[in-house]
Amino acid sequence: MSAPPAEHPAALSARSLSKRYGETLALSHVDLTLEARKVVGLVGENGAGKSTLLNILSGITSPDSGTLEIQGARQSLAGYGAAQRLGVGRVFQEQALIGTIPVFENLLLGAEARFTRLGQFMRRRDMIRLAQEMVDEAGAKIDVRRMTQSLSFSERQVVEIIRACIGPKSLHGVETPIIVLDEPTASLEKGDERLFFDLIDKVRQSSAVLFVSHRLTEILGICDEIVVLKDGRRVASVMPAEADERDLHRLMVGRERDADYYHEEEQRDGDLGRPGFAARGLTRADVYDDVSFELRAGEILGIGGLLDSGKSELGKGLAGIERPERGEIHLGDGRWTAPEISKAIPEGLGYVPAERLAEGMIAGQPVAWNISSASGADLFSTRWGLWRHRHEATVSAQFIDRLKIKARSSQTPAARLSGGNQQKVVLARWLARDLRVLVLDNPTRGVDAGAKEEIYALLRALTAKDVAIVLITDDLLELIGLANRIAIMRQGKLSRIIDARADAKPTEQELVAMMLGAGEGDQTPKRAA
Repeated sequence: MSAPPAEHPAALSARSLSKRYGETLALSHVDLTLEARKVVGLVGENGAGKSTLLNILSGITSPDSGTLEIQGARQSLAGYGAAQRLGVGRVFQEQALIGTIPVFENLLLGAEARFTRLGQFMRRRDMIRLAQEMVDEAGAKIDVRRMTQSLSFSERQVVEIIRACIGPKSLHGVETPIIVLDEPTASLEKGDERLFFDLIDKVRQSSAVLFVSHRLTEILGICDEIVVLKDGRRVASVMPAEADERDLHRLMVGRERDADYYHEEEQRDGDLGRPGFAARGLTRADVYDDVSFELRAGEILGIGGLLDSGKSELGKGLAGIERPERGEIHLGDGRWTAPEISKAIPEGLGYVPAERLAEGMIAGQPVAWNISSASGADLFSTRWGLWRHRHEATVSAQFIDRLKIKARSSQTPAARLSGGNQQKVVLARWLARDLRVLVLDNPTRGVDAGAKEEIYALLRALTAKDVAIVLITDDLLELIGLANRIAIMRQGKLSRIIDARADAKPTEQELVAMMLGAGEGDQTPKRAA
């Protein structure tokens, strides 16, 4: 009688993975199994060990102990390229594309050898053809001959997703790819989100998928199993049918989510201070036009709109990062002046960009350097230009403690921190100053639920001290929950400003209708933010 056939091995099996960075235990004896035709969700607050685990699975980091098997064979991955050849595709939390090369070169990066002739001549037509086939298979409308930097932020994210989901099979012939997705939807427009979920439905038929997201509704909606990490340890594995967002949050952070997530009871509506910030006639051709508003001390003005509305560019204009062609701002008791960041900072303005690694920090520098980088001209140097190292260390340590930044010390490179802790460092840079106005662009993008709540509480504390806040965000619930008033941007114009008092908040549906221009004679369908 013949023996029964052996079970098909898991696509990926990790056993007892551990990793330590100095005194910090990033992972402790973590097990994970990824099987073909299944999507496993991975959740945990920032600093739980998710990025360390993903780096080990994709060959970027070596574990201190533990084993890793791919398709039943023991592996010791010698770099990201080795993982790719074994069928591991990854979307990184921060975009990892080269802007100055065409899309097709980014899609085929690392696989150029198969397109060479005589070892040195590139078969460019073949590269373009295969890359376009990958894009078409995904259902995207992108010409792969375009320069990558010419794509929108959302389109670049689509390119990353296609490279991870379709690349392993198209480029390396792997029949059961292992697809590792780290916050893939954080930067997508609604239309591109639909493309992403359709693509996941397609590739899950032959792939093993690990999906990391702070959007717990997404995790519950598409995953077959959900693994929870906390403090570097695997603390739970749950089935989506047996859990809800509240359950996951409790497992992640060890407490129930605050019933008032946005601290609306602390919103100041009737006791706002004197005018704290104003803009008039701000204009930048083909981006935003004739934008004017006034903001009182202690008030949060939310700015919402479609992803092509010009709201992020307006934020840079308000701060003087990218100066508008016309228009002025008025800060506190100062005079009307053209926005210019170097002059606005001493007057009490701070700015947090949407892309923290590209624009908000130098990740290779220590936490202390990143906190002090906006204040070298006054707070952290003497009148003779000598750096006050002891003061820098003291202030940095205070904010590490106050904001609960998970860093070994103030000299820990910011690159070693999780995304949420990096965002806290960017915020600490401005909290170290005497703030009067803070312009925020998507301040909680890629941040877990627990850290979001901490940031929301921090913003309420700032308004209690009469700081005026301009909040630009794609998160409609965040916009509604935090803002005193909401400004709607449409096609570069500030179309209306509505009240959002704590006792009379607008709905998501109402905001989307305004963003789309419903009732204003413009019924052209557009993608909602």
